[in-house]
Amino acid sequence: MKSANLNRPPSQTARLLCGTDFSAKAKHAADVATVLAQRLGAPLELTHVSVIPKYPGVREDLRAEAERLRRQGALVEEVLLSGSADEEMVKRVQAGTHRLVVVSSLGKRAATRWLLGSVSERTAERATVPTLVVRDAAPFTAWARGERSLKVFVAFNFTVTSEAALGWAKGLQAIGPCEFVVGYVDWPPEQRSRLGGPEAVPLSGNAPEVQQILERDLKARVTELFGDTPFRSRVEGNWGRPDARLAVMADEMRADLIVVGSHQYRGFERLWHTSVSRGLLHRAATSVAVVPLSTPQKRGASIAPAVRRVLAATDFSDVAGQAITHAYSLVRSGGAVRLVHVMHPHALPQGKYLQGVADRRFETRHARHLKTAEQKLRALIPVEAAGLGISTEVEVVEHGEPSAGIGQAAERFGADVICLGSHGHSGWSAGIVGSVAQKVIATSRRPLFVVQPPVD
Repeated sequence: MKSANLNRPPSQTARLLCGTDFSAKAKHAADVATVLAQRLGAPLELTHVSVIPKYPGVREDLRAEAERLRRQGALVEEVLLSGSADEEMVKRVQAGTHRLVVVSSLGKRAATRWLLGSVSERTAERATVPTLVVRDAAPFTAWARGERSLKVFVAFNFTVTSEAALGWAKGLQAIGPCEFVVGYVDWPPEQRSRLGGPEAVPLSGNAPEVQQILERDLKARVTELFGDTPFRSRVEGNWGRPDARLAVMADEMRADLIVVGSHQYRGFERLWHTSVSRGLLHRAATSVAVVPLSTPQKRGASIAPAVRRVLAATDFSDVAGQAITHAYSLVRSGGAVRLVHVMHPHALPQGKYLQGVADRRFETRHARHLKTAEQKLRALIPVEAAGLGISTEVEVVEHGEPSAGIGQAAERFGADVICLGSHGHSGWSAGIVGSVAQKVIATSRRPLFVVQPPVD
């Protein structure tokens, strides 16, 4: 049988470790480990950990199970260890010599399970290589034999840990065909803070405009990481625990496997953090693969993707105008620039502000002021932009904090770069919030292109 290469392991002899307690569930996990080892062309360590390794019958049981797996065609090494099962397996596996741990979903560790989890959970959360916790062997054995595709649900949240999980999941295609769904559960108040919008936050799901932005960003990021690999995506806003909703999403798609990244918190630190991986190990009805951050191989330097979307913020000062010209120089044909001006919600023409309670007269004057600002933005569009194939959008953002308004506008637009002048504050913001550029630099997650004023 032709061997495969999963995520380019550092050594061609990197092996799989399968933990067993000789139960029926453990034998199912061993069957999965066997077919995976065969497809990967890797040795299999069948490992049993016992508090009393010399207990009569233990070695005979291990030998009998190993012989059963050898009859299936696996190259099996018997490993008998002394101590606590999760601790000894974690000690044994190393990123350079092992590529995967396979365990069943059962197995308790004395009376501490209520606090720190089962053997499978503790192993998955602490091992330096991915851990596959098997609940149903049939989908894996049929997949490895080429009889069907494996339905894989990847839990994603735009962090490096979830990117590690995504990269590992992609490598499963080296074994057999896979159908991928990438799921993201967001917390609506967080998105309100990041993207702006109405004060009222939906109690069920996301607002339509937020849903559209999140779906756009998820598809863009996964496509960047997945390349040509086909996938479906699913985004849901949820006020509860993300692991609970992710488990339901995986169940609804009838997933064979959930892949999730792990922060690998240690000891009592785990009690202070919400662990999505641990929640899925508890809640999911299907098998779960937990991928530690240490799994991805180090990559060499690479060139960032071409800039296609630039947000240029202006307060209509001269230096901000210079930033706009630079913004257009960053994109090529097919790119887009969004010109943004942040206006205080109480602003009126001629530098005046609302005094007292807002009434119809204020609303009329304020709306006229907004319209004037929009016209001024359109007047800043270079005449040659359209001829160069660069499209332009304009937006007047109402916000009491210019830096926050710029950051939220950039998130909504999906800007590759934010372009602004370093001393472009004026009017009500001058002397109150300091340098807008400095605050955007401190708070934005997106690359910035800052234009300094000319030297006299």
